[in-house]
This record gives sequence, structure tokens and C-alpha cells, in this order.
Amino acid sequence: MKKIGIIVILLAVGVLGFWLYFFPTYSWHQKMTVEVEIDGQAYTGSSVVEMIVKGIREPMQLDNVARHLSMRGEAVAVELPHNQYVFALLTYNAYLTGKVFHDIVGGVVSQPEKGWAGVIGDVQEVRALDQEDYPMLVTFTDINDPKTVKKVDPKNLAATFGTGVFLKRITLEITNKPVTKGRVESVLQWYYKVERLIPKSEMPFLKKNLTPDQRIRLGDFMDWRSRKENKSK
Repeated sequence: MKKIGIIVILLAVGVLGFWLYFFPTYSWHQKMTVEVEIDGQAYTGSSVVEMIVKGIREPMQLDNVARHLSMRGEAVAVELPHNQYVFALLTYNAYLTGKVFHDIVGGVVSQPEKGWAGVIGDVQEVRALDQEDYPMLVTFTDINDPKTVKKVDPKNLAATFGTGVFLKRITLEITNKPVTKGRVESVLQWYYKVERLIPKSEMPFLKKNLTPDQRIRLGDFMDWRSRKENKSK
């Protein structure tokens, strides 16, 4: 019996080692900061999220097996004058990190398990995003009404918020700080009271007929795990 027990333990260790090697999981914390300027006055907001990559090493890779990319945390909320807010949503993934810091960590951006995901946590630098890589920006014409959600053009904040308002930059930083919690729910006090931003009865029947504003989801403000955990408290 003792030999059988040892064999079982060795097999378990072997299977675990096989799994960890061929299906590695990487994670790191990163901070996104949004800077808005209004008539020379700076307004900023930031959020730290955890990025998670579950890779698949060769020769286990198959064309029909997708890498699993996910994150834990919430959107960036920037408070502006007159009870207005601009949010940078969770509409990006780990590939953005690999692209922003590619010259430091190397590797293939679209294949994080080939190197960079394992060392990205060692990066000590803040970098501005290219405009083409900005996450979706949105606001609410009435912060107390989820139905008033509206996309914001990063090139023209003045069209939404008035003359003299513009987006200065959005930066990304790898950090050891804890994941941000509570900011979104403190601003959107209705967040846990609704199932969707716009009632289903007010949405078109076909998805193809959805407007850009109607495509915005609660999950773009907070990942489903954080939402579930916070809602249960």
C-alpha cells in the first residue's frame, strides 16, 4: 500500500508539472491613468487591474485552441467639473501590454506564452498609449441614469463636455499596487441595482441594429468576477 501511495503521489506531481509547463498561467498588475485638461487645469483618474494570461506552449498548441486572456478590476473614472465623468472601459486585453512594452520584453505580442508574459512584471516604466490603442471612453449625460450612457470621441472631448476640454494622454504602468476596488460603485451608485445599462425593452431585436452606445455593457465597467464578489458583500 505504501508503494502504491508513493506511485500515486509521483504521478500527481508529474501531471501537475506537465500542466504547469505546457499550460502556464501568468499574471501581473497594471495601472492605467487618464489625464484630461480643462482650460489648463488637469483632471486625472486611474485604476489598477490584474491581467491574467493562460498560455499554451508548443507542441501542445492547436489552431482551434485559443489562449485565455482575462482581467480582474474596474474601469478608470475621471471626475470633471459639474458632476461629469469620463470612463476608460475594460475594452482591452493583455496584448495591449505586450505592444506598449514590446521593445523591453520582446517576444511575439500575440503569443504571450512565448516569453514576455513571464517577465512583464519586472518592467518599471510608465508609457503613454498610442491613440489607436485607447480603450473605449464613455460618459453619462445624467450620472444617475444608466440609460444615458454615451461614447466619447477621444479626439474631441469638447464635443461632449464643452469648449476647452481635451484628452491629454492615457498611460500604462506595471505596478505592485493592489487592484482598485470601489471606485466605480461609488460613482455609479445604481451599478448593482440594474441588470443592464439600457433596458432590453428599449433595445433593437437584432444585434446588428445596435448603436455604439447600446453595445456598452456593465461588464465594460467591472469584470464579472469582481462584480459578483462585490455584489455579494
